[in-house]
Amino acid sequence: MKLENFATQIKADNQFIKASFGGFAGSGKTRTGAEFVIGCYKKMNLTKPLLFIDNEKGSRFLIPKFKAAGIETLIKQTDQLADILTAFQLLNEGEIDFIFIDSLSKVWYQFIEQYKQANGYNGKPKAFMTLQDWGKILPDWQNKFSTRFVELNGNCVFTGRGGNTYEMEENDETHKKEFVKSGVKMKLAGETPYEPDLNIWMSMIQDLEEGRPVVYREAMILKDRSDIIDGQTFKNPTFSDFEPVIDYILSVELGEVAGASSKENLASADTYSDKKDRREIIIEKIGNEFAKAGFGTSNEHKAFKVLINEKLFGTNSLKEFEKLKVDFLENRYEDLKRFMLQWPDVTDPKAYIEAFKIENELTFEEVKS
Repeated sequence: MKLENFATQIKADNQFIKASFGGFAGSGKTRTGAEFVIGCYKKMNLTKPLLFIDNEKGSRFLIPKFKAAGIETLIKQTDQLADILTAFQLLNEGEIDFIFIDSLSKVWYQFIEQYKQANGYNGKPKAFMTLQDWGKILPDWQNKFSTRFVELNGNCVFTGRGGNTYEMEENDETHKKEFVKSGVKMKLAGETPYEPDLNIWMSMIQDLEEGRPVVYREAMILKDRSDIIDGQTFKNPTFSDFEPVIDYILSVELGEVAGASSKENLASADTYSDKKDRREIIIEKIGNEFAKAGFGTSNEHKAFKVLINEKLFGTNSLKEFEKLKVDFLENRYEDLKRFMLQWPDVTDPKAYIEAFKIENELTFEEVKS
């Protein structure tokens, strides 16, 4: 294969802007984000409507700003990811020029709550999120939101609520380990705040000048892919502070960009030894759950353990148990832990075992390796 048939000269395939504004309550992220959107409309000569996704009830205070700028603005009050994805579709289809989401944090919270509800017990949402839960929900969010956001054919800005990051440090006086604040972050999944080209952290500053209280806002540029204003801080920011980034985006040469040549996935599946280790670990963990619950060697306890294994794993045979898929064992282990939380208070063990709800009832043939 010749190089010219594989790749193209470096160019940009679009001039869209994607930005995020994070901060604690009162930091000015909504107002500054709205002024950024208005500035983009003027600078980029946009004419199609703005779609404002509002779940903070702040859109009514921005009506005069959008009217004064002559921007047709449509409102959708929602915290549902499905509605965000519909908005993405409208942007991709050219129905609108811009999406402003205020805030994405509430959509993320709702996404988690829906997972808890779907994976709860006896009509109650899941009380505790385990590492295995996060191992499911984070990739799901990545596929449903983050990937689609990056691939958007249009302009999008979102805000996110602020939170603190913590690190473990040793206290110099007590020599004990303790958590201390080490930074700030948006309350969003993983790397979501850094998916945009421009990431801005807003802060409300309270100070004293000549003995009188003064309040103002600061914008710190946490990420700027153009590297023009990266790391800079602006007091009471306006669009002109961010404008150099827009100027850069509008100046880059557009052209066709070579895409993927193949959809072949070269990632290797778990090796036999990896699966063997995982299987041994999860079987040991399952056995430990019975031990923690106080199961001994009495005939009654042995009988209950057989019934529980039949209920949760579909078999009471150790040889069959060792043939079950590792993923299935790991999922059922979570069900077993949930089951054992109620066990000390059970008055009728057989009835409890029979009534225990499992999300996916599967046959042995479906889950064996």
